[in-house]
Amino acid sequence: MALVTIDATTVGERDRLDFWRSTVCDQFVALDVTPQTPGLVAGKVTAASVADTHLRRISSVPHRFERTERQVRTADEDYLQIALARRGRTLVVQDGREAVIGPGDFVIYDSSRPFTFVAADSFEYQVCLHPKRRLPLSAAEMSAATARTFDGRRGIGAMLPPLLSSLDRAVADDLPVIGQEAVARTIGDLFVALVRGQVPAETTEHEPENLHLARARAHLAAHLADPHLDPASVAAACAISVSYLHKLFAEEGTSVAATIREQRLQHAWEDLRRTDLAHLGVGAIGARWGMPDPAAFSRAFRTRFGCSPREHRSTWV
Repeated sequence: MALVTIDATTVGERDRLDFWRSTVCDQFVALDVTPQTPGLVAGKVTAASVADTHLRRISSVPHRFERTERQVRTADEDYLQIALARRGRTLVVQDGREAVIGPGDFVIYDSSRPFTFVAADSFEYQVCLHPKRRLPLSAAEMSAATARTFDGRRGIGAMLPPLLSSLDRAVADDLPVIGQEAVARTIGDLFVALVRGQVPAETTEHEPENLHLARARAHLAAHLADPHLDPASVAAACAISVSYLHKLFAEEGTSVAATIREQRLQHAWEDLRRTDLAHLGVGAIGARWGMPDPAAFSRAFRTRFGCSPREHRSTWV
């Protein structure tokens, strides 16, 4: 977990730009890296990792960074990321939204979809890349929080700047593995708090949710523990056809089965952290949320979160 600093100015003039571009892509995700000023690039990246969460600090001259559809399709990185501006102003674009961040502000963005950063000034960011599979957040929750300006001086957002600064010191002190896991969990919890605490301002401008969809979601939430919950039972409870139910969820970019699975796994993820439920076996936790087959529950949990239910519990209880 050593702290590594890479300085582009240590490389010869002929190779410097290529070196800088490869450094940025290696330490973050695959990007088109375009300096906006003529002449040689001056830039520095400081890198470290805490478990499978990556911490980066980057500074340079004005730039345009763009992650394209092609890069998304061919890459295996899947991170939810936070960029905290320490210097300069930057336009961030993702999911049809634009945010401008300046010193003390930060933005959340997702490596699994295209995004653009345009830094009009010399800049410095602290960036945290956290694996999406380790977050009990739905795709809809994550996409609703991207490309929005967060204030790092107020509310929950005020927790981020001192955390990132203290992590720099902890990394330098060679934090032990067990400590790294605990810190990574803390970072994940902060991501969840930020995402779920962010209420999109434009939601009040949308048309009311389809009544049948609202009833279906309410039925799902009330009956997740029923192992027989499926599209047919949901449709029957809402007095609509199964095909119409599937259409409603497809229009939201998901499916009935995926929604049931995701909500069950999120509840199980939370229950495995609860000390008051430590007396229940892992299989019993799955059964509490409509997943009575321990092997199937374990496979689904590992696929979603990158670890087994038992491994997840061992880090908390």
